[in-house]
Amino acid sequence: MKTSHLVCAALLIAAAPLAHADSATITVTGNVLPGTCTIAPTLDVTQDDIDATDLKAGHDNGLKPAVLNFTSCVGVAGIDLTFDGTDDAAQDGHWKNLASTGGAPGGAVARLEGPAGNVFLKKTAKRSVVVNGAATAKFDMRTGYFRDASTPLTAGTVSSQITVTAAYK
Repeated sequence: MKTSHLVCAALLIAAAPLAHADSATITVTGNVLPGTCTIAPTLDVTQDDIDATDLKAGHDNGLKPAVLNFTSCVGVAGIDLTFDGTDDAAQDGHWKNLASTGGAPGGAVARLEGPAGNVFLKKTAKRSVVVNGAATAKFDMRTGYFRDASTPLTAGTVSSQITVTAAYK
């Protein structure tokens, strides 16, 4: 009886290397996409009234600060901004006065980059804002009146709409 147990044990030990095992490789892929920020859907800038005689041709006039604030940014390294709207070829490509009733012919809207300087933001302008993981970011601008030297000016209302598209990266 001991011999048969020994024979069985020997056969089991001999058969063990013959057991076959399979393996598999699991590959996981994916993309971590940039997050987003929250931006106010509107930014209203009310210009101070300006006397027509004070509206210097070819210049930005009556500038007021405007800030695009980005909050609740998650997973965002930067923001690419694109400006769009109706430009006015008669006003050197500045933003067209869209006031239909009582509009000031010869007047347009100037939008400039930053809290200082003279870089105009016109249609299709592109700018970048660095976020680098911060929860907030901002883009400073100034808005004012514009009149081309070759355009006669009549008193009235000035109004324009500018769309800013934010692409997160």
